[in-house]
Amino acid sequence: MDQFSISNLADWLEAHNDELMAKTIQLDSTKVFAIVDYLKVLKKPAEKYLHMKQVDYYTTESDHKLNLPDDQSPLTTTHDRIMVNHVDGSIKDDQLNFTYNHEPVFDGGYAPQRDLNIVKYGLEVIGAVATSGHIETVSKALSPDAVLTLVLAANAFANHES
Repeated sequence: MDQFSISNLADWLEAHNDELMAKTIQLDSTKVFAIVDYLKVLKKPAEKYLHMKQVDYYTTESDHKLNLPDDQSPLTTTHDRIMVNHVDGSIKDDQLNFTYNHEPVFDGGYAPQRDLNIVKYGLEVIGAVATSGHIETVSKALSPDAVLTLVLAANAFANHES
């Protein structure tokens, strides 16, 4: 794993969007998890969050961007998503600002294209600045809830495909 892996996966997802949606190829969610682990924004390995209760995450790591309404349910049951949609600032001065928005992935039933877009666009924005080599600056600037969303969206999309 290196700083270029983030953009490479985003590019691959974009190039294979139609095949992923048609379920002729599968998203390997462990590749997203490896990127999340590489970023070191979350305190535990990405895979651990799939089994964590909402209350445990909310009280220990969340920056409270995600809506986690059911304390005793696993994080994987949340319908909220936080998309990384923009970055600005100065990488040279180690000052980055990511912006985010909520994405309604489950309005009217599960919308797999929305989850796929959350992963693609999030990795694209993060990857654009990660290639600068200032990975610690990128990691410090990222929202834990947005990074967790990459895990949840990749997992939900991969489960949808299987």
